[in-house]
Amino acid sequence: MKKLVLILTVFILSASFVMAGGGGQQAGGASAANWPNQPINLVVAFGAGGNSDYNARTMAKYLTPDLGQPFVVTNVGAAGGTVAAAQVKDTRPDGYTVLVHQLSINVATAAGVIDFSYADLAPVCVFAKAADEVIAVRADAPWNTIQDLIQDSRRNPGRFRLTANTGASTQWIAIAMQNAGAQLNVVSSGGSGERIPLLLGNHVDVIPIQVNMIEDYLKTNQFKILATVSAERSPSMPNVPTLRESGVDCAYSYYNTFFVPKGTDPAIIAKLSQAVKKVVETNRDYASDVASYGQTPFWMDTQPTADHFAKELRDLMAISSILRGGR
Repeated sequence: MKKLVLILTVFILSASFVMAGGGGQQAGGASAANWPNQPINLVVAFGAGGNSDYNARTMAKYLTPDLGQPFVVTNVGAAGGTVAAAQVKDTRPDGYTVLVHQLSINVATAAGVIDFSYADLAPVCVFAKAADEVIAVRADAPWNTIQDLIQDSRRNPGRFRLTANTGASTQWIAIAMQNAGAQLNVVSSGGSGERIPLLLGNHVDVIPIQVNMIEDYLKTNQFKILATVSAERSPSMPNVPTLRESGVDCAYSYYNTFFVPKGTDPAIIAKLSQAVKKVVETNRDYASDVASYGQTPFWMDTQPTADHFAKELRDLMAISSILRGGR
């Protein structure tokens, strides 16, 4: 009996030590001191070839030598990024699964497409700010302004096709256009990389797209821009009005952001954020890479990132009934 009591006592003390974090381990089983010691899965919530994918792969290229482990990019581009977010949310919080997302997760929450929000994940940092998004059409389209398009769509209800995905940022554009009087046929298109061939092939008539992705088509007079989606006019396109200036109440920018499962050791989160900061602020090759994509290096630390997403979600929840009505 005494031997049994002794064994139980040793077991309880050992278990208490483990639960208390002996050896620097967190509940997720990962120690910040030796993280990373295996490859990291970078889950991009959108398809290959788009803004988020490019930025994720570019950052991964420079984080890999800095942190000593490969960042393996996996594209889970479905349902406006909601499938990837749901998967990562329920993944073990050990620092080896990192989600790449942006404002689409807030749109999906406000639209009621998902029953969770960014706050069910742990923000790490904003690692890139995308080039301005614009509303593009083919150069031979009969419209030179957003109001031209709106008026023509009212004369021809449902004839002209706009790409937008339910639960993604483009849904905001579609609903705002409808609220401004447009009568467009809204069709799903996948990620931004899939919209260009749709427009080129005359399968759709209007696409939201990052301006850097269509520069060659602008130079060859295949596409033209009707408006930007930014809150203010772009310094690089001072003569192009914003959507809001054009009578459509929608404005946003893409902040590509790293998220990890909730419960991940804050020290791991800080370590990853600081590694990103080092790349953004000191790596000239990285700066050259993103410059070719029309971007300047940009980083936002953990708390400001969380604050940004909280404010953005509050703004979107203010029009939640409209977003839900547009589904």
